[in-house]
Amino acid sequence: MVTLIPALPLFGAALMLFLGRRLPKAAINLICCSTVAVAFGLTVLTLLELRASGGSSIEHRFGTWIPGIGAEWGFYIDALSGLMMLIVTGVGFLIHLYSTGYMAHESGYHRYFGYLNLFLFFMLLLVMSNNYALTFAGWEGVGLASYLLIGFYFDRKNAGDAANKAFLMNRVGDCGYLLAMFVLVSAVGSLRYADVFAAADPQWATAVAVLLFMAACGKSAQFPLFTWLPDAMEGPTPVSALIHAATMVTAGVYIIARSEPIFVLAPSVPPVIAAIGAVTAILAATTAMVQYDIKRVLAYSTVSQLGLMFISLGVGAYWTAVFHLFTHAFFKALLFLGAGAVIHSLDGEQDMRKMGGLRTMLPFAFWAMVIGTLAIAGIPGLAGFMSKDAILWEAFRKSAALWAFGLLTSLLTAFYMWRLVRMTFLGEPNHVEAHNLPLSMRLPLIVLALGSIFAGWVPLTNGGESHTDWREYLLMSVATVAALLGMYAAQRRIRLLSPFYFLFRQRWYVDEVLFGLFARGLGRGGGGILQAFDSRVVDGAVDGTGWTARAVSRAAMLWDTWVVDGVVRSTGLVVRASSWPARALQTGSLQSYALVFLLGVAVYLGWAFSQ
Repeated sequence: MVTLIPALPLFGAALMLFLGRRLPKAAINLICCSTVAVAFGLTVLTLLELRASGGSSIEHRFGTWIPGIGAEWGFYIDALSGLMMLIVTGVGFLIHLYSTGYMAHESGYHRYFGYLNLFLFFMLLLVMSNNYALTFAGWEGVGLASYLLIGFYFDRKNAGDAANKAFLMNRVGDCGYLLAMFVLVSAVGSLRYADVFAAADPQWATAVAVLLFMAACGKSAQFPLFTWLPDAMEGPTPVSALIHAATMVTAGVYIIARSEPIFVLAPSVPPVIAAIGAVTAILAATTAMVQYDIKRVLAYSTVSQLGLMFISLGVGAYWTAVFHLFTHAFFKALLFLGAGAVIHSLDGEQDMRKMGGLRTMLPFAFWAMVIGTLAIAGIPGLAGFMSKDAILWEAFRKSAALWAFGLLTSLLTAFYMWRLVRMTFLGEPNHVEAHNLPLSMRLPLIVLALGSIFAGWVPLTNGGESHTDWREYLLMSVATVAALLGMYAAQRRIRLLSPFYFLFRQRWYVDEVLFGLFARGLGRGGGGILQAFDSRVVDGAVDGTGWTARAVSRAAMLWDTWVVDGVVRSTGLVVRASSWPARALQTGSLQSYALVFLLGVAVYLGWAFSQ
């Protein structure tokens, strides 16, 4: 069963990407939805079997992947990975079902569902793996699948730019994951979770914790690597619900919670995690207050909620962070799909200023959004209240400042979410009519609405312990009052923190600062340095080699001309000079020979007679 859980979505993805063009939509719906549904059923059976056996975890090791470093083909199922598997397959199935109605008239239908199934395969690989290397394979695969889904509308420049931005910013964090694995291999000699945690040592734990936190900041959109997430809303709305609300962005929370034994031995790192989470929560919440694109409001909301989870991780409340991750998957998926219902009904309109009065036209979507809003605002009785209160209590126990940041985030969350409801559904209508929702889009909203109400009552705290400190009930009341005040301010159109709206509208200039530092600064400056290095060092070496070759060739030419050729020529001159007397006598003329002969006879006779 464990092997089939990730294999089924992979099978569906392969069918869609290789044969999907030839299949009718009914067959695509059946294959892609059924593979995820069966995977969810197998996940439930696996966890029931684990519970029945009385064990806390199971590990299946299929063989060695990379010899010598504990990188195996293997799965590790415990409470944490089991919960993530339920979220991935359960919410994933609901979004698949919703997509059959939402994407019914889109081109590239088979490609869309192929990417969705591929994403679920990699996400399951990420949460089920028993070692850091195989988790990294799922980690990178999720990045690839999200790139394909964000850029699904490849004919739109904004979609392509958003996909590239998400891919590149995630690679920055992924460098931290790679370096963490290098440190673990050097220090432990293995990447298997059981081996690493058994050999955990404070000497290297801090370095690994910092590097894994860097990876988590990229994947879970924490400051300063969070600006890719709002831009990723260029993809189809169900993609936003799946990738950027329920699964992918929680991978950073998962890897830190999974690596708890390492972070416990690195006491200097958790305070940094909490501080970054608090900053991210406030920056994103204040930015969401001034957005008019309905999906961007929800995107910044996701970033803010992830900041709360990182506060919980930073104060050591790992299971509280996972608890909020669990409840957040329901109400944020509900909100995104509710927003998708509005967008679908209004033929693609996303600007809330052009909406209003949709409560009577889209009552189903209205109540779904209201339930999701009340849950995320932390109204008592709903899922978000339970998990958010647990985070605020744990933060208060560690630091009053962190609690204050969390409380302010809660107030702002209630404000911008009720602002969304008011601008979209209340007031006078701006549209004459809106399309009705098909049943395939209504059913997921019903299930997610029920989850947004009741999921908070699932005992997911570590050991199921409950607190009886009177201060917790007091803080719970304060948080509830803050949420109600936020909603009241939104209904009365009160401008909270209005002196800073210029900062909020510019998204705190984070994009501009990053662009200036890296694209223009490090990018162009580094480009200038590289250009100088290329022209002066690389080209200099090439030109110097050419000049040296030419100088050597000139010297060789002079040597050949004056020495080698000189020796040859001088030998010829000596031979010619020494042969001159013979050549002078041997003229080849008979007359000359006769004359010489006569002169010789005359000389001889003269000499003879003189004797």
